[in-house]
Amino acid sequence: MAVLACLLAAASALADPLGRQGTVMNPDWLVAPRIGIGRLVFGLTPEEIAAVADPVYGAPSPLIRGAQAAADVDAMIAKLGPSLSAADISAMRQAATDLVSLDRQNLEKDRTPILLEYRDGRLDGVTVEARHAETHFRNERIFTLKAREVLRLFERANGAPGRFRSTEAAFDNLAVSLFSFSRVSPDGKVQAVREDDPDFTGRSVTLRREPYRPANEMDRFVTASFE
Repeated sequence: MAVLACLLAAASALADPLGRQGTVMNPDWLVAPRIGIGRLVFGLTPEEIAAVADPVYGAPSPLIRGAQAAADVDAMIAKLGPSLSAADISAMRQAATDLVSLDRQNLEKDRTPILLEYRDGRLDGVTVEARHAETHFRNERIFTLKAREVLRLFERANGAPGRFRSTEAAFDNLAVSLFSFSRVSPDGKVQAVREDDPDFTGRSVTLRREPYRPANEMDRFVTASFE
């Protein structure tokens, strides 16, 4: 836990404790790229997460083991085998391989879950939703801003434009992905999601230790700037 305390101190030092309007930013909801969010520091075990999670983030749900999920994929392949192409089977087996070392868990409070991902037993990813209104980055509360402002905020911190597909915006230098802040049209144009868009209420932010860059999916992204 001494390591956790040091990492929390380092993360807090990155943020100005005062908001633009003089309100105090809660360090428990500080987004620190490649470190975590608040007390949810990458590298912690499920037991260490349980020790810091409640009452701030909620009670941990049982772990969903990646090995079991991988076994389910194998069972599905066996059941659907005759109807699947060789490419489909190959993709499903690759997904199963990726799942083996990846466990998932929710932190649940007031019906607002935080999704946690563990790689080889250590916290590797955190996803928070728009209902976690205190979530902040660079002295800005992410979910109180317009989508375009958030995209610009992370692009500047990233030092380069993001890459986009569907409703995902990925900023690899930060290992951060934003969901439902943007949308890619069928002709490849990237637009910020408007507040009256149905997807706007489903905004979320995913932080990882390392950027998610699957080789077989990179060609599905387009690069765009909001500066």
